[in-house]
Amino acid sequence: MQDEAAIRDRIEALRDEYDSHDPPSSELEDEAEVAILRAIEELEWVLEERDEDDPFTI
Repeated sequence: MQDEAAIRDRIEALRDEYDSHDPPSSELEDEAEVAILRAIEELEWVLEERDEDDPFTI
């Protein structure tokens, strides 16, 4: 599993990618936005799960 910094970097990269397609100009970009949002949600879930498993993380 990736460390927290790598996950946070990936979230930031995905947010930048999402912003570059906003507003979507085609159906393909619209589908890409949905995929990006799902990836961000999954990565944030991983961080939350990690925080629950290790109460000493910041």
